Amino acid sequence: MPSDSTDGASPFDITTPQYRAYFPEGSRDDVEFRLTRMLSLSARRWGTYVESRMLAATGESRSRWQTLFVLSVATPPITTSLLSARLAIQWPPLIRTLNSLEEDGLIRRIENPTDRRSRYIEITPAGTEVVNRVQPVLSEIRSAVFGSLSEEDMRLATRVLEAIAVGVSDAQEALG
Repeated sequence: MPSDSTDGASPFDITTPQYRAYFPEGSRDDVEFRLTRMLSLSARRWGTYVESRMLAATGESRSRWQTLFVLSVATPPITTSLLSARLAIQWPPLIRTLNSLEEDGLIRRIENPTDRRSRYIEITPAGTEVVNRVQPVLSEIRSAVFGSLSEEDMRLATRVLEAIAVGVSDAQEALG
């Protein structure tokens, strides 16, 4: 993927001549825009690539294997609310995924004895088998994508992305 560095003319700069009207070269706005642009592009490309590879290799969609993985590593009991927060997804798509997983015998939903409005979700042995099939494929994908990065680069990127996630949460809380 071509770089969006400010050294020389990048493909982005060449194809967006009006960009500088909004973001003066070298300004904080320019740097922030380029970071968010690359963050968005990387996330979309990563998601698309992983989704297609996982479907081809395991037949499982991202929403299904991510839900199963979170359940496989979480300390039970886990509620739908907690699962929604950990996956950072809204209720309607999560409920559709849970219904599908339950129909396939990969999870079980159990009534919460202390709160009848809440249900606990647990992974079944069949669900754990899916996680065990998915994990090697994910490891292979990560190795292919991140192979040119050093461990130090990955740790730095992780710290930066964690700071961005905190910044987004803080901004959301500030808005009320």
